[in-house]
Amino acid sequence: MADRSPVVRVPLIPRGLRVAAVLVVAGTIAYFSLVTEASPPSAGPFFDKYVHFAGYTVLALLAAYATATLRDRPITRAVAVVVGVAAYGFVVELLQAPLPGRQFSLYDQVANTLGALTVVVWLLIERRVRYRRVAP
Repeated sequence: MADRSPVVRVPLIPRGLRVAAVLVVAGTIAYFSLVTEASPPSAGPFFDKYVHFAGYTVLALLAAYATATLRDRPITRAVAVVVGVAAYGFVVELLQAPLPGRQFSLYDQVANTLGALTVVVWLLIERRVRYRRVAP
């Protein structure tokens, strides 16, 4: 019995643009983590954890898209994306430690890592995706 699950077609932009998107989001995360005010004064008690989770989810999804041509090694790719994104979060947390008004937070790192782990859901869905290359 053949698998008749629907296939979704997704455009695959050139690798340089995919990598650039990852770098832009990573730079944006670094900027808001190291340069700007930590959180708005009216934010709730877990606001920053939601922001960490969302930012690192986006970074992980973009990293997965940037590595779409490595689909033939799904475990290696998943581990590389999750560990790479979580490690980036850890480095950003370490860089915050000496900054005035900032601190290293294991809770922030947990939110970063959970955000990175959400990419696993996409990688499972991606089995039904067929990428089509888009000319630059």
